[in-house]
Amino acid sequence: MKGLIAIAAVALVVTTTALAAGPIRGKVRGVFTRSAYDGTLDTGKLKRYIKTSRVWCAWQDGKVLVHVRMKNTAAEHVTVNWYPRYSIRRGGVHGDGFTSAESDGFDSGEVRELTSKGVKDYTPIASCRPHFQMIESG
Repeated sequence: MKGLIAIAAVALVVTTTALAAGPIRGKVRGVFTRSAYDGTLDTGKLKRYIKTSRVWCAWQDGKVLVHVRMKNTAAEHVTVNWYPRYSIRRGGVHGDGFTSAESDGFDSGEVRELTSKGVKDYTPIASCRPHFQMIESG
């Protein structure tokens, strides 16, 4: 549990840093991937209570930003682990490995603007498709 708390703290610092940094360039609209077969570990069936919107990927200060707005509409605190997945033009998929997962806790009704930083380069972004890894109560 201590590891999850540390990761959540890092995600919040990245969001604050991203807002104070250089200009955002090459923004690509994204889609938060959801399906019955997306691989999400969700034994409590809480995925339906996490609303996602404002998904985009862009470059800032030589790194890719993956942004998503999440809202917890569940009646309880929920911890969301998600992958900041995107692909680059004429390249591969990034942000989809096990160590790429971001973790954020949400109280009931809480809304968060989340940002994760990715690969260093300025290659054009081909797609922006983050997705859930695991959702758990508490």
